[in-house]
Parts: sequence; structure tokens; C-alpha cells
Amino acid sequence: MTSRILPTAVVLLALLGAAWLVWPDRQPMPVVDFTLTDGRQLQGSELRGRPLLLNFWSISCEVCLHDMPKLTRLAETLTDKGLNVIGVAMSYDPPPAIIEAVERLQPGYPIALDVSGDIARAFGNVDVTPTTFLIGPDGALLFKGRGALDEIRIRATLLTL
Repeated sequence: MTSRILPTAVVLLALLGAAWLVWPDRQPMPVVDFTLTDGRQLQGSELRGRPLLLNFWSISCEVCLHDMPKLTRLAETLTDKGLNVIGVAMSYDPPPAIIEAVERLQPGYPIALDVSGDIARAFGNVDVTPTTFLIGPDGALLFKGRGALDEIRIRATLLTL
């Protein structure tokens, strides 16, 4: 019985994702630039043309740290869909602590510092971690999720692109 439920759930999620994508009034991604922990600058406009998964996280958030391997897996396994994954560290975490955590945890995707809080503000004053945004190749916000990462929803939505 369980073997029939999972494929049905995946198909249902894919259909819901497709309906969401054609729903009118999708919001565009805010215009933001990212300063990565390795010092590189990344302009949001450079990310157009490929789906983008933004994950706001904190070093004190256990769920966030637990989600890092899932985000790495998504980044690695959805390269055929062109997925970019960027973690955005919250402004209240000190940059040296973030850099130490990144060196220790070695996420398989870049981490941006949001020292001024401008990125969090641009995305609707993000104040809960983890908060994840999936953005389509056209720059439209496809969905926002709070709490533990919903891998199935992300995969299903990307199947519809």
C-alpha cells in the first residue's frame, strides 16, 4: 500500500506545482546582490535563466544545520535542472562565526553574508530560520517555505519547469 502512495503523492505535488507556476501575479525576485563568505560578489541579475533556491539560516538554528546536507544534495542532484543554491546567513550572526561554521560544515553551495540585513528585508523581512525561497529561471518567486526543507516540493516544482 505504501508503495502506491509515494508515486501518487509525487504526481499530485507535480500537478500542484504546475498549477502554481501558471497562477497569475507571481512576484519577481527582489533586486539584491550577495557577498559570499569567500569574498566573491554575486549580482542577483547574474542568476537569471536558472532556478534559484535561497535558504536563510542561522548558526544557532538546529533545523538549519540539519538542512545543510539536504541543500547540498539538491544542489548536486539537480544540476540537470540548472539549480543554483545559495545560503543566506542572518545579519545577527557575526561574520567570523559564520565563516567558521562554513569551514567546519563544508556545505556544497555558496553562503552569503547579510551583514546589513538588506537581503532579508528585500525578501519580506525574513525573521524566521530556516526560510527558503524557490525562484524560477524567469526571476519569479515560485514559493516560500518556513521550517524544515521540503525536498519533495522543491523537486516536484522543478519538474514542472
